[in-house]
Amino acid sequence: MLDTAEVRKQLTHRLAELRKAQTQRRTATDTARTAFDSVAEREIAPTVRQLAQALKAEGFPFTVQTPSGVVRLVSDRSSENVIDIVLELGGKQPSVVIRSAYSRGRRQLEDERTLAEGAAIATIDAERVLAVLLDVIEPFVER
Repeated sequence: MLDTAEVRKQLTHRLAELRKAQTQRRTATDTARTAFDSVAEREIAPTVRQLAQALKAEGFPFTVQTPSGVVRLVSDRSSENVIDIVLELGGKQPSVVIRSAYSRGRRQLEDERTLAEGAAIATIDAERVLAVLLDVIEPFVER
């Protein structure tokens, strides 16, 4: 049988570790949210708008939407065909994720790719955004 004092000591130590981890997670989340908002406005949204214009010129009409915390590229032909760039806070560390959803007949297909995680969120640039979007856009432009 364990000594009650030892159990309490270990519990107190573990609770302190959990509080510290929670504080660090909260700080990382706030930092990531600030970085994402800045990068979304400065790099992501303008790049998505340029891609939407280029797609329209090629005969693929898309609209850009920017609701709070998301940059969205939506097909004008089907609102089910969408690419979202969003800050995901539910994982081990904050990350910027590109989620795409598109329909093929009655099937709804989805894909998810990580653009950046943690401190790298602040370093997202237009070239990286465009490279991933060009990779993700394939099913949307197939005829």
